[in-house]
Amino acid sequence: MIIYAGIDGTSTETDTYERTYYNSFVNRLHRNELLPFDDTWYLRGPYLSGFDTDKRARACHTWVRDYWKSGKVKAIFLGGHSRGGAAVIEVASWLAEEQIPVECLVLYDAVDRTNTLGGDVWNTPIAPTVKRVIYPQRDVLLTCSRLSFGNCGFRHQESTTFLHQKFFATHSGIGGVPWPKAVLPGTELPNPTGLIWEPGEIKSSHVTPARDAAGSQQVWSWSSGHLAFAYKLCKDRLAREGNGQPGFQVPAQPGTPAHLPPTGKPRIHVVVAGDWLSKIALKYYGDAMKYPVIHRANLAVIGPDPNLIKPGQRLVIP
Repeated sequence: MIIYAGIDGTSTETDTYERTYYNSFVNRLHRNELLPFDDTWYLRGPYLSGFDTDKRARACHTWVRDYWKSGKVKAIFLGGHSRGGAAVIEVASWLAEEQIPVECLVLYDAVDRTNTLGGDVWNTPIAPTVKRVIYPQRDVLLTCSRLSFGNCGFRHQESTTFLHQKFFATHSGIGGVPWPKAVLPGTELPNPTGLIWEPGEIKSSHVTPARDAAGSQQVWSWSSGHLAFAYKLCKDRLAREGNGQPGFQVPAQPGTPAHLPPTGKPRIHVVVAGDWLSKIALKYYGDAMKYPVIHRANLAVIGPDPNLIKPGQRLVIP
């Protein structure tokens, strides 16, 4: 079995949190929208004070540890956004103390703004038992998003594969919850500049809602490709170790085979909402990292940025 556990981002919301964070990346992984994990666990992120961060990390650790000790689990994926990212870093370190490895740790703009996790967690390193880290981060200097937040999770062992990329999106957008509109702090009044002004900050960011949505989609595309590759490597390794599990199967659309064999005729894929090139490559080739093949064949339609595809576009699949 391959399992996934995720802790989402910080929010003051209670009644509306589930709706706001329904499409967060941590939650989408929990719902197996990208990868067919055998079992998943998910918890909303800490409240604004952050004092419940430790409690949420402990709950995650308990679920993963107990599952591992049952003997059913062969690999662990962890995901977190914002303070949830700091929490799963701690979970990985606690698992390391029990010699429990983590296959992949995905950190969506991880930040640590509380001391409730037991010490100086700003400098908590990635545990040496973590094999791969996927870390999309907001470009603080370009976006001026959450200038008061510092990131954590950059210290790691050389043996850990560390994949890091900065994106032009807000802190929320990096986690899959882009701001829907630009308003003045504490009000519903539109910000005359059209820029997102995040609560608690002394100035607005340099990001519009449209740019935030586009940047957020780029994060999902980038991280999805790397996650799919990590999952494939994991399945291949488990198969080699003779655990009896079948080889990696590509998540397919309902009613389609795992990946479509060539027919001898040009194949056409019509882009729908929620598509991204790595996902399309998974569907047709069984390999998310072959997305450049589709991009090159459709430069006239897509343009130079492979992350910016739009519903309704007709793509030739070589």
